[in-house]
Amino acid sequence: MATINDLPDEVLEFIINLLPPYKDVESCRLVCKRWADLGKNARFRKTINFQRSVAEGNLCWKEWEPPDAVAPRIAGRFSHCAAVFKSIMYIFGGGSSKVTTFNDLWAFNLSTRTWIRCNSHGNHPYPSPKARATMVCHEGQLVVFGGLRYPPIYPPFQRVCLFDELHVYNLEEEHWFYPKISTPWPPAMAGHSATIHGRQMVIFGGLQETALNVTYSNDIWCLDLETYAWKLQKTSPTKPEPRIDHYQIRLDDEHLLIVGGVGGVNNPFTDMWLLTMISSVWSWKEIPVRNKKCGATRMWTNPSCHVDEKLIVLGQNSTLPKDLQITNQIRLNIQAQRTFPQHQEQHRLRNPFQDPPNLTAPPPPLYGGGRRQPARGDAAAPEPSRVRQNFPRASSDHHHLGMMAFRESHSGLDMRERRLAALQKREQELQARRGMPLVVPTPKPTPCPPKKTRQNCEALFICDLSHVLHPHEPFVEWQEVQDGGVLPGAPVKTILSSLVAGNGELIVFGGLEQNTNQGNYTANNYLHFITVPHTVI
Repeated sequence: MATINDLPDEVLEFIINLLPPYKDVESCRLVCKRWADLGKNARFRKTINFQRSVAEGNLCWKEWEPPDAVAPRIAGRFSHCAAVFKSIMYIFGGGSSKVTTFNDLWAFNLSTRTWIRCNSHGNHPYPSPKARATMVCHEGQLVVFGGLRYPPIYPPFQRVCLFDELHVYNLEEEHWFYPKISTPWPPAMAGHSATIHGRQMVIFGGLQETALNVTYSNDIWCLDLETYAWKLQKTSPTKPEPRIDHYQIRLDDEHLLIVGGVGGVNNPFTDMWLLTMISSVWSWKEIPVRNKKCGATRMWTNPSCHVDEKLIVLGQNSTLPKDLQITNQIRLNIQAQRTFPQHQEQHRLRNPFQDPPNLTAPPPPLYGGGRRQPARGDAAAPEPSRVRQNFPRASSDHHHLGMMAFRESHSGLDMRERRLAALQKREQELQARRGMPLVVPTPKPTPCPPKKTRQNCEALFICDLSHVLHPHEPFVEWQEVQDGGVLPGAPVKTILSSLVAGNGELIVFGGLEQNTNQGNYTANNYLHFITVPHTVI
């Protein structure tokens, strides 16, 4: 009788390569010496093929489906923390669709493809529910710092709550603990970044809370992970501008790279800064970026990952108009409307999703709309004319510009067909109530339109970092992408999701997705893998 061991080495290695490159491959290597060599070769080839496919852009999307309906599954969330340790991906916290936050910890077994909720044994305090925190893995421990809690809907006009908590989860003993720290403590912050360098955790930027207000930061704080002592690190005078929601990439124990981020309303960053951590005063250096036209967009709400001297960023399809291009067009239209007479309004280009501004109405008061009037000891308010100059107002709300990456334009003919269908449906309901025979209009034969390809989906952008540590002329370069960066099987566009690297694959989880039927945004718990397409031998 023929057995699996009678297969050639090439066929057996191909079969082992189809398994998840985690515990299953390690278990196959325990069968015999031949299987051990084939499993080692399969894992090595999978890593090499993945790195080559990343450089060439030859990847594909695969969606994970739960094995059954009763299997435990994590709730939908966004702005959460994600980290991979061995063969498990850990997810902590995040925000929900109901403007609430989580403090639970979940583990996704990459070998069995199942979710498990991590509990804390013993009398140990849990972290506060929060989002936009940082979580790094160091020697079998998950270190969580900072974060924020979104304000409740009522009463309105409340400020977000920032945290300066430091919690550590022991993966072996399965419990949280709160380290005792006697050194100066960093301020409460969120939207910052963190990486591990040797025995210390390095934190940069973020939204920080001071004694007077909440502001953006470009400070660097270091935490000794053995003594749990904080230190505000001194750096060179030339440094990046204050920012939040940027990328922090660990290059080695002495270098890290800061990419993108946002420094306020309509103030995004696409620059890259190299930090050298050698002397007592760390030095910053801005790195030239080549081929920016092929770079990723919105590098503050889209996730990123570092794989083998390549920076991988998820973003908007590059063939679609960018958000700031739409915003600038609307701003130019408002200025043109104030400059030219009203009879020329119909000839100008306008965003179809924006209502025409009310030119006759006076500008809204600075403290209008139910806001508290400034009291006698409050800080002086800026001049209204200056505020209107820097931020031109329209009668429509600013939510017309929010989440513009999700918007899909519809022609007037499509809207007319929808309204006619709604009227016909209403007429049939009235005829049914009156007992009249239903008269179903015969539709006119129309040619079947060609199937429209979905454009508002995830796109992949790759930046080459192989020359970032060059001693004389360091630089980074964005690679050219095909089809706007859209890969086969790409899901619907989401923001504020997580992207981590596994063994020969990338894992994307969660995020905010637009509900096309209701027009709102919901947090999902979808799990996708970006991997190399399987070949047939």
